[in-house]
Amino acid sequence: METTQKGNLRTLHNLKDQKLYIRVYDEIRTYIEKNQLKPGDKLPTEMEMCQMLGVSRNVLREAIKSLEITGIVASKPGVGILIRDFNADYFMSSLLHSFPAQSDRQVEQYIEELRRVLELGFVDKAFASLTEEDIDMLGELLEQMRACAQKQEHSGKPLQIGAPFARADAAFHKTLFSHIDNKLMFSIIRFFWAYDKYYKEQTTPDAVSLTIEKHERIYMALKARDFTAFQDAMQFHFNVDYYKK
Repeated sequence: METTQKGNLRTLHNLKDQKLYIRVYDEIRTYIEKNQLKPGDKLPTEMEMCQMLGVSRNVLREAIKSLEITGIVASKPGVGILIRDFNADYFMSSLLHSFPAQSDRQVEQYIEELRRVLELGFVDKAFASLTEEDIDMLGELLEQMRACAQKQEHSGKPLQIGAPFARADAAFHKTLFSHIDNKLMFSIIRFFWAYDKYYKEQTTPDAVSLTIEKHERIYMALKARDFTAFQDAMQFHFNVDYYKK
């Protein structure tokens, strides 16, 4: 689909003096909302968006990466940046703008605290709603995280989690609550991954192992259909310090 069919990119605001990648993220979300882009529609090219937003390609790509991690868009080589099927949660973006004086990290902390309270509060519904297929998917995502960690460890470069690991991590949590009929909760989970940049931070093999262990405990408890173990695993996940902090 051509850009001109869904609106002119000149409706985007110039962000030359706004350096936070999340503002670019929000502006693209606004563009998607206002032009009513549907799954399968294409965003303008990187060059077009950089010119109209007044930002560098690196800043734009950070925003696009966040959109990919949260499942809003998918980049396909030779095709472009495509809109994926997603629930309207622009409300969350507007809510976060009510804290203009706060730093990115402070906003992350607010969202993470909300996410912790909500995920732990919905463990019973999540446990009851997950199917065998969902649990198998969690196992596959766990294996993806392991594979990403091994690849990074043997790369010879400073250890970073990387976007593929973050996508698997995000998909793991979204799968846990995929059958919960609460759009606000799901929006908070999605926005947690949009604002969190831990995939770029340096870490250690032990810290990565801890993260994998957290998800393995959750998966094994669900595989055994042990609700008490699942509760304990979720508590362990949130109450043991994250390696990214």
